[in-house]
Amino acid sequence: MDKKILEQCLNQKLNITIFQELDSTNNYLKKLGLQGEKETQLVIAESQTGGRGRMGRAFYSPNGTGIYFSLLLHPKFSAEKSLFLTVMAAVSVAETVMKYNKNDVKIKWVNDIYIDGKKVCGILTEGAINSNKMLDYAVVGIGINIIAPENGFPDEIKGIATAIFPGNAEKNIKEKIVADVVNKFFGMYNGEDNNYIKRYKEYSYLTGKEINIISGENIRPATVIDITDDCHLLVKNENGEVEEISSGDVSVRIK
Repeated sequence: MDKKILEQCLNQKLNITIFQELDSTNNYLKKLGLQGEKETQLVIAESQTGGRGRMGRAFYSPNGTGIYFSLLLHPKFSAEKSLFLTVMAAVSVAETVMKYNKNDVKIKWVNDIYIDGKKVCGILTEGAINSNKMLDYAVVGIGINIIAPENGFPDEIKGIATAIFPGNAEKNIKEKIVADVVNKFFGMYNGEDNNYIKRYKEYSYLTGKEINIISGENIRPATVIDITDDCHLLVKNENGEVEEISSGDVSVRIK
């Protein structure tokens, strides 16, 4: 990862730190947030030894095939609106992936990007809440599979994981992809692009599908109707009742 090339591709000046290996870019920035860091930060790792997804799941983060990066932000909105940060990041990644891979690109609510039904990117948004129930800081972490591993993905994920490029990619592609995602994200975050919720809905992978809603030990079936303007999942359960599901409530799995 060439910092100078990345800076040339970015539309705004950011404090950028690049690591060859890190346990987790999110963990690194959460520590800075807790220490009171007020500047916007972009941290990138070529590999992670402790990459995480939602619900504490491990995120495959090897060297050479992907890129893993996080942003430290200080949004001026309530904690309940933090979902919109994930939505902005998801649309930014989906549109960037579309630039390089013309296959069927979708967003699986709430935070995964798919190509032809397989996961190419995961997003994890974390933060801290102050006494006024506002976000003190937020960290948006993004992991993207750029190039398929030479020997394939590990057995446990090879049926569900994919990459933007099946083989080699152009020079400095990681810098270009990170810059594309970050530039798009800040266009939404800074209020210059206010149409992202509509596009998020258009990219929806789950709309119309039968799913299992998983909350702890409880699993119940439902059909996805739509995504609301608050980016909650609108579903119809077995009794025909319609309800909204927020990202903090559940995990979902296609039946």
